[in-house]
Amino acid sequence: MDGDFKELIEFLDKKFDKIEKDISDFKDSTMRFEDRALKDLEDLKREKTVGDEQNKRKTKVLEIHNDALKSGKILSEKQSAEIDALHAF
Repeated sequence: MDGDFKELIEFLDKKFDKIEKDISDFKDSTMRFEDRALKDLEDLKREKTVGDEQNKRKTKVLEIHNDALKSGKILSEKQSAEIDALHAF
């Protein structure tokens, strides 16, 4: 009986070692995926911030341009009203 018990322990030890390796591989794979996802998210945040700043600058340029057109009476009253109705600036 002792020989059978020893064989059973060795068999189970091999199985548990394989299961432990599989779990470790899965964990490593999951961590790599999570790291990539977090990096992609950081990249998107950075791009959004840059895009927002660019949009603010574009909006400011358009406001200055629009004000110049209005003050120089280059735009008609109707055109000025249409621009104002857009609430773009």
